[in-house]
Amino acid sequence: MKSIVFLSLFISTLFSTALNDKLNFIINNQPHVLSAYENEQTLIKQLYNQNNNAPLWIGHSQNLNSLISALQNPHFNYKYKDFHQSQIEQYTHLLHNSMDLNMNSKELSKLDILLTKAYIKIVKFIIQGDINWDMVQVKIMNLQEAKDITANWEMVRKPMPSSSQLFRAITNQDIKGFLSSLIPSKEQYKELMESLILYRSFNNLERIKYEKNLILGDEHPYIIAIKKRLIMTGDLHNKYNQTDVFDEELKQALYSYKDRFKLEQNGVIDKVIIYYLNKPMHELTERIIVNLDKLKVFPNYYPNEYVRVNIPDFKMNYYKNNHSLLEMRAVVGKPERPTPLFSANMSYIVLNPNWNIPENLVRRDLIVALRENPNYLKEHNIRVFYGWKNKGEMQNFTPSMLFPYADKSKGSIPYRFVQYPGDNNALGRIKFMFPNKYAVYLHDTDNKSLFQYRYRVYSSGCMRLEKPFELLELLKSRIKPTDVASIPKYRNILKSKHINFTKKLPVHTTYFTVFKRNGLTYFRKDIYEYDKFIKESEIKDF
Repeated sequence: MKSIVFLSLFISTLFSTALNDKLNFIINNQPHVLSAYENEQTLIKQLYNQNNNAPLWIGHSQNLNSLISALQNPHFNYKYKDFHQSQIEQYTHLLHNSMDLNMNSKELSKLDILLTKAYIKIVKFIIQGDINWDMVQVKIMNLQEAKDITANWEMVRKPMPSSSQLFRAITNQDIKGFLSSLIPSKEQYKELMESLILYRSFNNLERIKYEKNLILGDEHPYIIAIKKRLIMTGDLHNKYNQTDVFDEELKQALYSYKDRFKLEQNGVIDKVIIYYLNKPMHELTERIIVNLDKLKVFPNYYPNEYVRVNIPDFKMNYYKNNHSLLEMRAVVGKPERPTPLFSANMSYIVLNPNWNIPENLVRRDLIVALRENPNYLKEHNIRVFYGWKNKGEMQNFTPSMLFPYADKSKGSIPYRFVQYPGDNNALGRIKFMFPNKYAVYLHDTDNKSLFQYRYRVYSSGCMRLEKPFELLELLKSRIKPTDVASIPKYRNILKSKHINFTKKLPVHTTYFTVFKRNGLTYFRKDIYEYDKFIKESEIKDF
């Protein structure tokens, strides 16, 4: 858009009353020119009113050039959306060879308004994106009726800046700085943008033809193509290693690549790895873009110290000063019982916890278990009580009393089932509590074998931790010394102990299926289909 730069410089000393009058007339009498949407009309009017209905862009070359540059900059416009760039180009082309302000005041006025609309659109895109997040929520809520799946995602919706904030950026001549300040989760955004730029550069890659399975020590001509591809992706660090030998460097590069796509680590070049190496790059860039979109509905900033469980990665991290002090595997909710996405504050722990089995799990799981094994309660140290109001224990309970409640129409189950501490307690020896309406938490488990699996989707919503007592070590600074001193005692007995924190710790559950780690891009499966919902909810005419 070179002509727009020339135009702004050329007319800066030629403003006439005609331009201002025409702009004032359009603003006050032709709202359809401003926008088809009433809220956008109001915002545009407010911006011009703050400027006495004078042009905001024409004649102000620094702001105009900054805006034009931003509209075309993938750092801000990573989907290459048309924020009126084509119309702006058409106007500037028509005006370029005819500079009589009196004759062209109408076109110049419309151009200035078009630039203002583009400004608002790119601000909206940076903050809220082009996704109908209400539609995404509807799709998530509809899982209940369609598949009996209760799913929850507490989105953090960010408001548009006020007209005063938008105008201040114009008067300060700091359009780029203002737009940069709106970018969500800046470090994660920067990393995903690096990934997007890299994978966009991989267009038109030649397909690698599968020849045969190969293992360490084998030689084959098609190993050369595999090594070249792994050098491009950053998994093979030695760019000079382009021999046809399956050597140790290639073995480590394959391990890295498979880890990034969560593939089976079998040490073999096989059809699976060739399939992934040949994945169309547009598929991978689309996945990166969806995760850039998701940043707009997760918190912009995380505190200095917090715990995060990224559900698709099946990992828990403890962060302090932007560094992970602890990482461990986690078991998360099954696709039919998804872990909710939300933020809360961890405020206490329980050693040797009792487990009050939720009614939905009694109906879904316990009834099935009792039908298969009438002694299940005794074998798993589960006791039955009269209801949820601390009434006494039932001595004459039989499984047949529970079976009718498999049918939801029978109403609430009048019994409470409590699993007491022990080696087979589903919560293990400790749980970490951050009170929330979903009744989910982090906890130990009696089934450690689940952590060996790649896809750890086995819980009913809570998150089971691989090394819970390592997390406890980091939390001791938030516990009174007398309570810290009591911990060893309770680790050797089966009595429950509730321990409050002196300072709460933020906990965030997130859903990022693409992220960077150690400079490489990792891709994870869309286990709950939320990415699919996002892509289906893109606003085409943004």
